[in-house]
Amino acid sequence: MHITSAEIDRWILEDLPAQDETVRALRLPDTPGTLSYVPRQPGVLAGIAPCVALARALGLETEALGTDGGRAQAGVPVLHLRGPAPALHAAWRQGMNLLEHLSGIASATAAMIDAARARKPDIQVAATRKAFPGARRLQQYAVLCAGGVVHRAGLSESILVFAHHRAFLPEIDLRSVIERARRSSPEKFVLIEAGDAAEALDAARDGADGVQLDKADPDLLAALVPELRALRQRLVIVAAGGIRADNAAAYAATGVDVLATSSLYTADPLDFAARMIPQR
Repeated sequence: MHITSAEIDRWILEDLPAQDETVRALRLPDTPGTLSYVPRQPGVLAGIAPCVALARALGLETEALGTDGGRAQAGVPVLHLRGPAPALHAAWRQGMNLLEHLSGIASATAAMIDAARARKPDIQVAATRKAFPGARRLQQYAVLCAGGVVHRAGLSESILVFAHHRAFLPEIDLRSVIERARRSSPEKFVLIEAGDAAEALDAARDGADGVQLDKADPDLLAALVPELRALRQRLVIVAAGGIRADNAAAYAATGVDVLATSSLYTADPLDFAARMIPQR
């Protein structure tokens, strides 16, 4: 993921809107030192690259010992920063925030993928756009680091027709909705959200590229998926709504192609320690 200078500046200014008052009040010298980030628990890393970009913007030297998407081992440092004490303190907390929150998402993603693929080896775990405003790019980056995919990066990416859209088109039927979308955007995938089994079957018959079933329980999906495949073998079937770590395996066993979830974004952070040592 390309990290822009504007993004890095926002991270810095969020925590450092003026001066670091503690550094100023204590007259902290420019003594060089090192800051090391050390996981307190195992997991999947994400946030190394953003943290490195943040540190370099503050004039610090960086030594990455881990990689985004790699495994974190408890007690084994993943990143060293070197430079003057004021810059180390400016980087400290925001760097920790990036590593802890993104690694938490990556670890949760990896666990969900493992659970789902134990039942269906080729299934995809996809992160939705139901993310906290301003944090989506980083949250989706963490999902990608762990081997997940992005369901929709944003509204411009693909066509997903909800009941809310169709409510404003009462004069045309579902087949006409699909045909209109395909004529207008012939290179785009057309996905229809279905509220029940009947709507999903109609969407498959009417030529949708994929159907998304929201909050359908695994028993319903297990019976419905073979019917959908019989209508269109290459139809992409997405289960969405209520997908969590504790039920991902059950949903995967139904035969759907994709589990679309926002639960990954609320994963517990991976716990890190920050060790700062002056160099005399």
